[in-house]
Amino acid sequence: MPPLATELAAAFRHLRRAPGFALLAIAMLALGIGANVAIFSIFQSIILRPLPYPQPERLVGFKSLNSAKAITQPALSLADFRDFKERTQSYTALAGFRPDFIGYAPAGGDPVQLICGQVTEEFFQAFGTTPLLGRAFTAGEFSAGAGRTVILSHAAWRRHFSGRADAIGRTVMLNDQPTTIVGVMPEDFREPEFVEVWLPFPEEAPENLVRDSRFWNTVGRLKPGASLGAAQAEATTIASALAGEFASTNRGWSVALQPLLDMRVSGLRSSLLLLVGAVGLVLLIACLNLANLMLARGVGRLQELAIRLALGATPRLLARAVLLESLLLAVAGGVTGVALAMFGLPALASRLPPGLVPRSHAIGVDGTALVFAVAVSVLTGLAFGVLPAWRVLRANVNDLLKSGGSRGASSRFTHQVQGGLIAGQVALTLMVLTGAGLLMKSLLTMQRTAVGFDPAHVLALRISPPTSHWQDFWQLGDYYERVLAEMRREPGVESVTLNCSTPLTGITLRYPFWVEGRPVDEGNADEAVFNSVDQDYFKTLRVPLLRGRSFEARDDAKAASSHPVCIVNQTLARRLFGDADPIGRRLRTLPWMVHGYREIVGVVGDVKQDSQADDPTPQLYVPQRQSPWFFTTVLVRSSSASAATIEAAMRRADPVLTMSVRTMDENIARSATQPRVRTILFGLFAAAALGLSAFGI
Repeated sequence: MPPLATELAAAFRHLRRAPGFALLAIAMLALGIGANVAIFSIFQSIILRPLPYPQPERLVGFKSLNSAKAITQPALSLADFRDFKERTQSYTALAGFRPDFIGYAPAGGDPVQLICGQVTEEFFQAFGTTPLLGRAFTAGEFSAGAGRTVILSHAAWRRHFSGRADAIGRTVMLNDQPTTIVGVMPEDFREPEFVEVWLPFPEEAPENLVRDSRFWNTVGRLKPGASLGAAQAEATTIASALAGEFASTNRGWSVALQPLLDMRVSGLRSSLLLLVGAVGLVLLIACLNLANLMLARGVGRLQELAIRLALGATPRLLARAVLLESLLLAVAGGVTGVALAMFGLPALASRLPPGLVPRSHAIGVDGTALVFAVAVSVLTGLAFGVLPAWRVLRANVNDLLKSGGSRGASSRFTHQVQGGLIAGQVALTLMVLTGAGLLMKSLLTMQRTAVGFDPAHVLALRISPPTSHWQDFWQLGDYYERVLAEMRREPGVESVTLNCSTPLTGITLRYPFWVEGRPVDEGNADEAVFNSVDQDYFKTLRVPLLRGRSFEARDDAKAASSHPVCIVNQTLARRLFGDADPIGRRLRTLPWMVHGYREIVGVVGDVKQDSQADDPTPQLYVPQRQSPWFFTTVLVRSSSASAATIEAAMRRADPVLTMSVRTMDENIARSATQPRVRTILFGLFAAAALGLSAFGI
């Protein structure tokens, strides 16, 4: 046999004679290497892996910035997007899209609610992706007069059409309107990640003229040779020109460009780097433990080593044998660790709500992760094997022979080194435990933070009525009233209301407004969360009324005594008026909501809007009968009625109405998904570090 193969076989025989030691070492290495491979795979899948599109480095995203108001929105208004598209020279394609909800009525089945993406003309061209089946939208399909068409995501195609190729060309009912399926996208195309179908947005739609509604995600594909810096300079020039042309809506606003991948994952980079550091420390603790074990095992083998040295073996040969044993253990631990990571990562990814963790569907152990595992295994084997090998290399043959291989010849060195190794792993363990403790404290503090309302026994049902059911906002308001009236008749229902920016559900509308007495044509608008609510909203969520009155029946736009009114939260009242009484003051919202000014009739407590960790957000509430919204969330407080009976009541009001149903407690838990997952993973690593350190001691 070749010398290396002979030495490997000998190293394997030595480990086989000590199965307890070998299994213990492999288990510790599997824990350390498996955790490192898992976290590296997550980091690589989310942060490092390029977007699955041709030349992904040329894709850039747009953000709207208002430095004076400290506002950053990762989108443009549709009117600004149209002007950018007309004036820019840096892109081969520029596209905008925003999420929406649409009802799908399958033949012979219950209607379901789909999340759709409303897209502009160059959407698929910007990403450089063509449908897996069928075709993309044609230019003529972006007209209100054209026949309605839809493109399915791969998941929706499999779920609702069983993955049948004959789905192309089929006409289905979307929002009570016949719509032709013209394409199916590849499985890895998810823009945005949670969308199930895509629809062409008509060029004639009134939203094309709106500049204050910055909700259209914008993506551009840079031309060959065009740099991000040059594109940013051009975007700054265009934004400055728009600020001059449309001062009332654009003054103070600028545009920033960012590589699309960086824009998508920037919020996760620091958290994942923290986890990478934590698992690195766990692996280092395992290495220190194994170095201790190898030293202790070496003491027990002194007599054997002395005899081998006497028979002609060199210290170098014996040191290499010790290193080979270490590498064999590391490889076995690495293989076991990779198996654990391959089993655990899909289970973790499947438990993450879609869209809350960017690119979570792509998490897995791939070829890059396997190369990383091999490198880590080899380095780990060298790390914990080099100290015992160095001890053998420095062995004195005469001393060992004179002592007969007794333990005393090496115990002083061993005890000194072991003391240092134990001190090192205790210090590293304290670092990991401290980090886990701080994250746990932060999570508990966030979870104990009052959300400003009572979520117990409240069901949230998101609905988006088809436009075929209403022709104007008067009819839409009447539609909502019919739905609420039917649900109030359900036994066990205490109160029912609706809201278009329901807190901690992931949907937040922000719009500008002006305080009476300030000019409205110089871009000095403030911004607040816009809430179109029913008069029972504050009662249903038990939001405290601090001053003034709540909404009443007289605030119905059809009432003779009605005039535009609003309610503000405590944060907005303090920001606008300080300690002065805001009741009776007036605010002007966007003209397409209500003409003229709204009188402030009440002040309510603050509620957490996007996250429990956020500071209180300025909020502006308006009566839904004065400004009904085209989608809303119905909130039902009931301690006895089930979700099924609530849905049945809504079906009685509208048999084809589609909805998404969750409890408010579930929505709050979903809003904390990222910090909770980060804390749980860090806590598991800290527990592993503590266990390894305790064993080492």
